[in-house]
Amino acid sequence: MDKSVFSFVDKRLNADTAATARRLLTVGAGGLHLAVLSETGEVWALQAWHFQGPGPTEQHIRMVMGQEPVLQWSFRQTTWAWAEPQATLVPRRLFHPDHLNDYFQILLPAGGQNHYGYESLSVFDCFLVYAIEASLHTWSEQHRPEGDSSQHLAGALLQNFHHLADFSDHQVFVHFRFQSLQIAVFERRNLLFFNSFEYQHANDALYYILLAYDQFKLNPQELPLMLSGSLVEDSEIFRQLKRYFRTLRFSPLPSSIQLPQSAVELPAHYWFEVFSLL
Repeated sequence: MDKSVFSFVDKRLNADTAATARRLLTVGAGGLHLAVLSETGEVWALQAWHFQGPGPTEQHIRMVMGQEPVLQWSFRQTTWAWAEPQATLVPRRLFHPDHLNDYFQILLPAGGQNHYGYESLSVFDCFLVYAIEASLHTWSEQHRPEGDSSQHLAGALLQNFHHLADFSDHQVFVHFRFQSLQIAVFERRNLLFFNSFEYQHANDALYYILLAYDQFKLNPQELPLMLSGSLVEDSEIFRQLKRYFRTLRFSPLPSSIQLPQSAVELPAHYWFEVFSLL
């Protein structure tokens, strides 16, 4: 059964005031994150759901939306980000919009039912190409209000990592999302590496992160690791990371975001992905 990880809804938010507010959603394999901002930028809602058990992502979303009023109300604006794991970067000179499925011949089984999309990441001179379940895309086309925008979470994360990166030699960012993680390596704000991995155990996550350090000859005792997403300090993964990395840092939220006191049960970096959509 799907699990509500966290739920905060300000008493000022209701079906009527939603029409003046902005909703941010990250939806995909593993779960759903939601934030609602008032006209003045106050955080009126924060919710997180962990999808558990088998079945297409679209089925899990239908179940959660049937239970949560905030997901049913009409908002002034809603921004969606798909968090499905099938995403890859293609250099601009090699990109062909008519052959999106070709980029996934190795990653996805032949004959699968998928919808392919892409977006330009001009700061990296490349395109992000992604695949989502066909049923999920069909559902979104039927339920997403006209004018609401959608994108892939990988693009939002990468652009926020780039914003946070400085002109030092290297920086490594890792974003956790339930049982997956995304790793990005920068050198003087130039993107060198990006990939997503699924894991079952803390040792698996540690292996993927150390592999990225090893690939670029980086020393975990010298180069800090930037962390964000659904990682808490009271977890086996965090304890493993502390053993191998001298310095662990958490990616900050935008300076305009002030979390309400009622929402401090989870650390601020937990909400990094949903506020990356800003």
